[in-house]
Amino acid sequence: MRYSELERLDIRRITAPEEERFCVIDFETNGMVGAGCEVIEFAAVKVEHMELTYQVSEFCSASAPLSPFIKRLTGIKDGMILGKPKFETFVPLLIDFARDCVLVAHNAPFDVGILLGYCDRLGIEFMPRVICTLTSSRRLFPDFPSHRLEVLSELFAIKSGRSHRALDDTLATARLLILMFEYLKEKGRYG
Repeated sequence: MRYSELERLDIRRITAPEEERFCVIDFETNGMVGAGCEVIEFAAVKVEHMELTYQVSEFCSASAPLSPFIKRLTGIKDGMILGKPKFETFVPLLIDFARDCVLVAHNAPFDVGILLGYCDRLGIEFMPRVICTLTSSRRLFPDFPSHRLEVLSELFAIKSGRSHRALDDTLATARLLILMFEYLKEKGRYG
């Protein structure tokens, strides 16, 4: 399954978000591409009735030591992932956690694409509806100088924690999603 084959939702067309269930995800990887890409940390947060409800976050082991770049970017050190299960172990649990939810990510083609790649390798069929908050931000706020999560968190005073850490980025994305729906409601675009 490819990201381009999924139903990608336009946030402006969701008329009753409080009736939807969302699962916001974020992955930190070893920085490799293709088959060498491995998730080293993941997080998922559910948003139900426009409230953050459940969350999960785990470190995952990698096949090789992390590069200095990834260590600087994420703050994740080899010792933090040493002896942890591989991400493959968590995929079925994550799919169950996200089932019946709209899957949300900031730069969804990256995060959802990684998840779909693991699903393909493991023989798991998963076809979620998806919202990309990066795309949504560009549509709602076209005049913003940047749509990076860190910038949006600062502009909207969203408590975001450390950038490039799965749980912190997931919580920031979930809060951004709620804020976008509040913005649309204020503008009379739904509700």
